[in-house]
Amino acid sequence: MNESTQQESGLVLVTGGAGSVGRQLIDRLRGAARPVRVFDLPMMDFSGLEDDPGIDIVKGDITRPDDVASAAVGIAAAAHLAALLPPNSERDRSLTFAVNVEGTRNLIDALEEHSPGAAFVFTSSISTYGNTSAEQPPVTVDHPQQAIDLYAESKIAGEKLVVESALRAVSLRIAPIAVPAFLEPPQVWPFTPDQRVEMVHRDDVVDALFAAVTLPEAAQGVLNIAGGPSWQLTGRDYVKDFYDFVGAPADGAVYRDSPGWVDWYDTEESQNILGYQNRPYGHYAQQMRDIVQAMMEE
Repeated sequence: MNESTQQESGLVLVTGGAGSVGRQLIDRLRGAARPVRVFDLPMMDFSGLEDDPGIDIVKGDITRPDDVASAAVGIAAAAHLAALLPPNSERDRSLTFAVNVEGTRNLIDALEEHSPGAAFVFTSSISTYGNTSAEQPPVTVDHPQQAIDLYAESKIAGEKLVVESALRAVSLRIAPIAVPAFLEPPQVWPFTPDQRVEMVHRDDVVDALFAAVTLPEAAQGVLNIAGGPSWQLTGRDYVKDFYDFVGAPADGAVYRDSPGWVDWYDTEESQNILGYQNRPYGHYAQQMRDIVQAMMEE
Protein backbone atom coordinates (compact mmCIF):
# COMPACT_ATOMS: atom_id res chain seq x y z
CA MET A 1 0.00 0.00 0.00
CA ASN A 2 1.49 3.35 -1.02
CA GLU A 3 1.60 6.39 1.29
CA SER A 4 -1.35 8.13 -0.37
CA THR A 5 -3.62 5.10 -0.12
CA GLN A 6 -2.54 4.51 3.48
CA GLN A 7 -3.34 8.11 4.43
CA GLU A 8 -6.82 7.73 2.96
CA SER A 9 -7.63 4.54 4.90
CA GLY A 10 -5.08 3.82 7.66
CA LEU A 11 -4.85 4.50 11.39
CA VAL A 12 -5.07 8.16 12.46
CA LEU A 13 -3.42 9.36 15.65
CA VAL A 14 -5.12 12.29 17.40
CA THR A 15 -3.09 13.83 20.20
CA GLY A 16 -5.21 15.80 22.64
CA GLY A 17 -8.07 13.64 21.41
CA ALA A 18 -10.07 13.77 24.64
CA GLY A 19 -10.62 17.52 24.23
CA SER A 20 -13.59 19.20 22.55
CA VAL A 21 -12.17 19.61 19.03
CA GLY A 22 -10.37 16.28 19.28
CA ARG A 23 -13.59 14.45 20.07
CA GLN A 24 -15.37 16.04 17.14
CA LEU A 25 -12.53 15.10 14.81
CA ILE A 26 -12.66 11.53 16.10
CA ASP A 27 -16.41 11.43 15.45
CA ARG A 28 -15.79 12.53 11.86
CA LEU A 29 -13.07 9.95 11.36
CA ARG A 30 -15.14 7.13 12.85
CA GLY A 31 -18.09 8.22 10.72
CA ALA A 32 -15.83 7.59 7.74
CA ALA A 33 -14.91 4.17 9.18
CA ARG A 34 -11.34 5.25 9.94
CA PRO A 35 -9.54 3.56 12.85
CA VAL A 36 -8.32 6.10 15.40
CA ARG A 37 -5.71 6.13 18.14
CA VAL A 38 -6.36 8.71 20.87
CA PHE A 39 -3.43 10.04 22.87
CA ASP A 40 -4.09 12.23 25.88
CA LEU A 41 -3.26 12.70 29.55
CA PRO A 42 -4.38 9.91 31.91
CA MET A 43 -6.55 12.28 33.97
CA MET A 44 -8.65 13.29 30.97
CA ASP A 45 -12.23 12.07 30.52
CA PHE A 46 -12.25 9.32 27.89
CA SER A 47 -15.91 8.43 28.36
CA GLY A 48 -17.67 7.72 25.09
CA LEU A 49 -14.38 6.78 23.43
CA GLU A 50 -13.55 3.58 25.27
CA ASP A 51 -16.53 1.57 24.03
CA ASP A 52 -15.71 1.88 20.32
CA PRO A 53 -13.62 -1.05 19.02
CA GLY A 54 -12.34 1.24 16.26
CA ILE A 55 -10.70 3.54 18.81
CA ASP A 56 -7.41 2.65 20.49
CA ILE A 57 -6.67 4.76 23.58
CA VAL A 58 -3.12 5.44 24.69
CA LYS A 59 -2.86 7.41 27.91
CA GLY A 60 0.32 9.37 28.34
CA ASP A 61 2.12 12.70 28.53
CA ILE A 62 3.29 14.46 25.36
CA THR A 63 6.39 15.64 27.26
CA ARG A 64 7.53 12.03 27.87
CA PRO A 65 9.26 10.53 24.79
CA ASP A 66 8.52 6.93 25.81
CA ASP A 67 4.80 7.67 26.16
CA VAL A 68 4.71 9.30 22.74
CA ALA A 69 6.68 6.50 21.09
CA SER A 70 4.09 3.96 22.21
CA ALA A 71 1.39 5.94 20.38
CA ALA A 72 3.32 6.45 17.13
CA VAL A 73 3.60 2.87 15.83
CA GLY A 74 1.69 1.96 12.66
CA ILE A 75 0.26 5.41 12.02
CA ALA A 76 -0.95 6.58 8.59
CA ALA A 77 -1.60 10.17 9.68
CA ALA A 78 -1.38 12.22 12.85
CA ALA A 79 -3.33 15.29 13.93
CA HIS A 80 -1.35 17.01 16.67
CA LEU A 81 -3.87 18.91 18.79
CA ALA A 82 -2.21 18.52 22.19
CA ALA A 83 -1.06 21.95 23.40
CA LEU A 84 -1.14 24.38 26.26
CA LEU A 85 -3.48 27.20 25.20
CA PRO A 86 -4.00 30.78 26.39
CA PRO A 87 -4.44 31.97 29.07
CA ASN A 88 -2.67 29.02 30.72
CA SER A 89 0.17 29.22 28.21
CA GLU A 90 1.06 32.72 29.42
CA ARG A 91 1.67 31.73 33.06
CA ASP A 92 4.74 29.52 32.80
CA ARG A 93 7.17 29.77 29.89
CA SER A 94 9.03 26.57 30.74
CA LEU A 95 5.84 24.51 30.92
CA THR A 96 4.44 26.04 27.72
CA PHE A 97 7.62 25.22 25.80
CA ALA A 98 7.83 21.74 27.34
CA VAL A 99 4.33 20.92 26.06
CA ASN A 100 4.07 22.93 22.84
CA VAL A 101 7.63 22.67 21.56
CA GLU A 102 9.35 19.68 23.17
CA GLY A 103 6.09 17.72 22.97
CA THR A 104 6.00 18.41 19.24
CA ARG A 105 9.64 17.36 18.95
CA ASN A 106 8.85 14.11 20.78
CA LEU A 107 6.00 13.34 18.40
CA ILE A 108 8.02 14.13 15.27
CA ASP A 109 10.92 11.98 16.49
CA ALA A 110 8.57 9.10 17.29
CA LEU A 111 6.83 9.26 13.92
CA GLU A 112 10.12 9.48 12.04
CA GLU A 113 11.28 6.34 13.82
CA HIS A 114 8.11 4.27 13.90
CA SER A 115 5.86 5.64 11.11
CA PRO A 116 8.09 7.58 8.71
CA GLY A 117 5.49 7.58 5.94
CA ALA A 118 2.81 9.20 8.08
CA ALA A 119 1.26 12.53 7.18
CA PHE A 120 1.62 15.03 10.00
CA VAL A 121 -0.93 17.80 10.67
CA PHE A 122 0.39 20.43 13.09
CA THR A 123 -2.14 22.81 14.63
CA SER A 124 -0.53 26.23 14.72
CA SER A 125 -2.09 29.66 15.05
CA ILE A 126 -2.59 32.92 13.20
CA SER A 127 -1.28 34.52 16.40
CA THR A 128 2.20 33.80 15.02
CA TYR A 129 1.85 36.79 12.64
CA GLY A 130 1.70 39.20 15.57
CA ASN A 131 0.16 42.65 15.25
CA THR A 132 -0.62 43.22 11.57
CA SER A 133 -3.26 45.93 12.08
CA ALA A 134 -1.22 48.65 10.35
CA GLU A 135 -0.83 46.60 7.16
CA GLN A 136 -3.05 46.01 4.16
CA PRO A 137 -5.17 42.84 4.49
CA PRO A 138 -5.41 39.96 3.91
CA VAL A 139 -2.53 38.34 5.80
CA THR A 140 -0.87 35.66 3.67
CA VAL A 141 1.08 32.60 4.78
CA ASP A 142 4.37 34.16 3.67
CA HIS A 143 3.92 37.06 6.09
CA PRO A 144 6.76 37.29 8.65
CA GLN A 145 6.00 35.79 12.04
CA GLN A 146 6.37 38.00 15.11
CA ALA A 147 5.14 36.64 18.44
CA ILE A 148 3.55 38.98 20.97
CA ASP A 149 2.83 36.27 23.55
CA LEU A 150 4.29 32.98 24.77
CA TYR A 151 1.72 30.86 22.94
CA ALA A 152 2.62 32.35 19.56
CA GLU A 153 6.32 32.05 20.34
CA SER A 154 5.88 28.36 21.12
CA LYS A 155 3.92 27.77 17.92
CA ILE A 156 6.59 29.47 15.82
CA ALA A 157 9.16 27.16 17.38
CA GLY A 158 6.90 24.17 16.75
CA GLU A 159 6.46 25.10 13.09
CA LYS A 160 10.24 25.26 12.72
CA LEU A 161 10.51 21.69 13.97
CA VAL A 162 7.87 20.61 11.46
CA VAL A 163 9.75 22.24 8.57
CA GLU A 164 13.00 20.60 9.63
CA SER A 165 11.42 17.15 9.94
CA ALA A 166 11.45 14.41 7.30
CA LEU A 167 7.67 13.95 7.53
CA ARG A 168 5.05 14.86 4.97
CA ALA A 169 3.55 17.70 6.95
CA VAL A 170 1.24 20.69 6.94
CA SER A 171 0.96 23.45 9.54
CA LEU A 172 -2.54 24.84 9.94
CA ARG A 173 -2.51 28.41 11.27
CA ILE A 174 -5.94 28.56 12.86
CA ALA A 175 -7.88 31.76 13.58
CA PRO A 176 -9.77 32.28 16.86
CA ILE A 177 -12.43 29.58 17.10
CA ALA A 178 -16.08 30.60 17.50
CA VAL A 179 -17.93 28.02 19.57
CA PRO A 180 -21.72 27.88 19.16
CA ALA A 181 -22.49 27.80 22.88
CA PHE A 182 -23.51 30.18 25.63
CA LEU A 183 -20.23 31.45 27.09
CA GLU A 184 -19.33 34.20 29.50
CA PRO A 185 -17.75 37.19 27.76
CA PRO A 186 -14.03 37.71 28.45
CA GLN A 187 -13.06 40.37 30.96
CA VAL A 188 -11.09 42.05 28.18
CA TRP A 189 -11.81 41.36 24.52
CA PRO A 190 -8.53 40.44 22.76
CA PHE A 191 -8.72 43.22 20.15
CA THR A 192 -9.54 46.89 19.78
CA PRO A 193 -13.02 48.03 18.65
CA ASP A 194 -11.84 49.01 15.16
CA GLN A 195 -9.44 46.13 14.62
CA ARG A 196 -10.06 43.72 11.76
CA VAL A 197 -11.19 40.37 13.17
CA GLU A 198 -11.83 37.07 11.38
CA MET A 199 -12.82 34.04 13.39
CA VAL A 200 -13.74 30.54 12.26
CA HIS A 201 -16.59 28.23 13.27
CA ARG A 202 -15.47 25.32 15.45
CA ASP A 203 -17.09 22.80 13.10
CA ASP A 204 -15.26 24.30 10.12
CA VAL A 205 -11.99 23.75 12.00
CA VAL A 206 -12.97 20.10 12.44
CA ASP A 207 -13.75 19.87 8.70
CA ALA A 208 -10.31 21.34 7.94
CA LEU A 209 -8.55 18.88 10.23
CA PHE A 210 -10.49 15.93 8.82
CA ALA A 211 -9.55 16.90 5.26
CA ALA A 212 -5.93 17.53 6.22
CA VAL A 213 -5.46 14.04 7.71
CA THR A 214 -7.31 12.23 4.94
CA LEU A 215 -6.27 14.03 1.73
CA PRO A 216 -2.74 13.24 0.51
CA GLU A 217 -2.49 16.59 -1.32
CA ALA A 218 -2.98 18.48 1.95
CA ALA A 219 0.20 17.26 3.63
CA GLN A 220 2.52 20.04 2.53
CA GLY A 221 3.45 23.56 3.59
CA VAL A 222 1.41 26.05 5.58
CA LEU A 223 -2.27 26.97 5.35
CA ASN A 224 -4.32 29.72 6.99
CA ILE A 225 -7.56 28.40 8.50
CA ALA A 226 -10.19 31.12 9.00
CA GLY A 227 -13.89 31.65 8.41
CA GLY A 228 -13.79 33.38 5.04
CA PRO A 229 -15.26 36.69 3.79
CA SER A 230 -18.52 36.55 5.77
CA TRP A 231 -16.49 36.35 9.01
CA GLN A 232 -14.36 39.41 8.20
CA LEU A 233 -15.74 41.98 10.63
CA THR A 234 -14.39 44.45 13.19
CA GLY A 235 -13.93 43.84 16.87
CA ARG A 236 -16.89 46.12 17.60
CA ASP A 237 -19.08 44.10 15.21
CA TYR A 238 -18.31 40.81 16.97
CA VAL A 239 -18.83 42.22 20.43
CA LYS A 240 -22.09 43.99 19.54
CA ASP A 241 -23.47 40.77 18.04
CA PHE A 242 -22.35 38.75 21.05
CA TYR A 243 -24.32 40.97 23.40
CA ASP A 244 -27.25 41.10 20.99
CA PHE A 245 -27.41 37.31 21.06
CA VAL A 246 -27.88 37.34 24.83
CA GLY A 247 -30.12 40.40 24.85
CA ALA A 248 -27.73 42.64 26.76
CA PRO A 249 -26.16 46.03 25.93
CA ALA A 250 -22.53 46.10 24.84
CA ASP A 251 -21.82 49.32 26.71
CA GLY A 252 -19.76 47.61 29.38
CA ALA A 253 -17.46 45.73 26.97
CA VAL A 254 -13.75 46.28 27.63
CA TYR A 255 -11.33 46.12 24.72
CA ARG A 256 -7.54 45.97 24.49
CA ASP A 257 -5.76 49.32 24.56
CA SER A 258 -3.52 48.22 21.68
CA PRO A 259 -4.22 45.87 18.77
CA GLY A 260 -3.99 42.15 19.38
CA TRP A 261 -2.95 39.53 16.84
CA VAL A 262 -6.23 39.13 14.95
CA ASP A 263 -6.82 40.32 11.36
CA TRP A 264 -8.33 39.19 8.05
CA TYR A 265 -6.63 36.27 6.31
CA ASP A 266 -5.95 34.89 2.85
CA THR A 267 -7.64 31.49 2.89
CA GLU A 268 -8.07 30.90 -0.83
CA GLU A 269 -5.50 28.09 -0.97
CA SER A 270 -6.70 26.35 2.18
CA GLN A 271 -10.31 26.47 1.03
CA ASN A 272 -9.38 25.11 -2.41
CA ILE A 273 -7.54 22.16 -0.86
CA LEU A 274 -9.61 21.41 2.24
CA GLY A 275 -13.10 22.73 1.39
CA TYR A 276 -13.85 23.51 5.02
CA GLN A 277 -15.60 26.92 4.97
CA ASN A 278 -19.07 25.46 5.25
CA ARG A 279 -20.65 27.68 7.92
CA PRO A 280 -20.82 31.42 7.14
CA TYR A 281 -21.10 33.96 9.91
CA GLY A 282 -24.88 34.19 9.50
CA HIS A 283 -25.15 30.46 10.24
CA TYR A 284 -23.21 30.92 13.49
CA ALA A 285 -25.29 33.96 14.45
CA GLN A 286 -28.51 32.00 14.00
CA GLN A 287 -27.12 29.11 16.04
CA MET A 288 -26.36 31.54 18.87
CA ARG A 289 -29.85 33.03 18.74
CA ASP A 290 -31.39 29.56 18.80
CA ILE A 291 -29.25 28.53 21.78
CA VAL A 292 -30.25 31.60 23.79
CA GLN A 293 -33.92 31.17 22.84
CA ALA A 294 -33.86 27.54 23.96
CA MET A 295 -32.33 28.57 27.29
CA MET A 296 -35.05 31.17 27.84
CA GLU A 297 -37.78 28.60 27.18
CA GLU A 298 -36.49 26.11 29.73
